[in-house]
Amino acid sequence: MTNYDEALVRLGVTGALHTFDRGSITIPVNMAPWPTGAVDLGYISDEGITENREADSEQFVPWQTNAPVRVETTSEIITWETTLWTTSYDTVSVYFKVRAEDMEYDPESEVVSFVDGDKKPRDLRGWGIDVIDGVYARRAIIPNGEITERGGLSYRKDQLIGYPVTLTAYPGPEGWSVKREFREGWQLPTGTTPTP
Repeated sequence: MTNYDEALVRLGVTGALHTFDRGSITIPVNMAPWPTGAVDLGYISDEGITENREADSEQFVPWQTNAPVRVETTSEIITWETTLWTTSYDTVSVYFKVRAEDMEYDPESEVVSFVDGDKKPRDLRGWGIDVIDGVYARRAIIPNGEITERGGLSYRKDQLIGYPVTLTAYPGPEGWSVKREFREGWQLPTGTTPTP
């Protein structure tokens, strides 16, 4: 197989965004199904999910030259942008940064209410992003992340109500912010020593 094999070309045909309370589940390995406690946030807009990387770096230019002899990355932020199309407790909670204990439900009127515009605590959660192309898939696991930006809500008759959000991954105690898994038909080079 060469790198010009059409079997190595991928689309993000479909997928899912999961969230869970940090430490509440055993995070699946090797693309195993998400366990109970990881909530699938439902429909995502037809624009899918966009991953972004923003890096700052420092260039080291010697006195004797005009070109750097080394460039060191000083920070890197990994984010994902998407628009949630499902309206449910889970998506409203994520978008408005409010938990069930901060909401009220009146069974007679079937109205859920909560206050907004007040200072809310941080809403750190675990996240999982699955991207699927037929039998192929990739997964990003974010054990420590937060919705850091929320886009505007549009109420129009020709557009679904969507919840635009940006998820930011933070490093955990292990020193990393994202674990990636690929089941896409490619393998490591022969003779590679597996890392535990």
